[in-house]
Amino acid sequence: MKRSGSWNNLLTNQNVAWIDERGTWLFYLTMLLLTRYSVGVTTQWPAGTAWTVVLIGHSIVTGWLFHIKVGSLLTWEDDGGKYDRLTYWEQIDGGREYSHNKKFLTVVPLVLLFLVYEATETRMFALNLFFTLLVVAPKLPVFGSKKKKHRRGQSGSYALLFKQDSELEEEKEE
Repeated sequence: MKRSGSWNNLLTNQNVAWIDERGTWLFYLTMLLLTRYSVGVTTQWPAGTAWTVVLIGHSIVTGWLFHIKVGSLLTWEDDGGKYDRLTYWEQIDGGREYSHNKKFLTVVPLVLLFLVYEATETRMFALNLFFTLLVVAPKLPVFGSKKKKHRRGQSGSYALLFKQDSELEEEKEE
């Protein structure tokens, strides 16, 4: 649903507003295919190896952006610290689980795994499965932490694993 009007713009999280724009999914898939083509052409590796490189690169980049980095991705956007404790995944679609965007972003790594599996004929399957699970597991609601008040049981974060002890103590004091 497209939002319009000045009040709706103030209420919209500008970090994730672009995901609702027309053509975003097509752009995302096109970039993945262009990356695969670039890896294949520049390295002359077999198709399976090129797909594996794309899958691992995609898992590392999206894993960090969606599930580890907290706060605003657009650092110049003044949001008053409203999103400082939320990962990007938790910000998408207002944190609603099973939205169209979240379903799409969950299915893409699984499709990549299927493409790699078909291209490699089961070679390196464990490595590819590992990287796929690394990026798909935190997307599942079961993986969400119910201990944190600000997450309300939402999925999508490895952030707790990377917090410093001092940050954890500060949260306990609150």
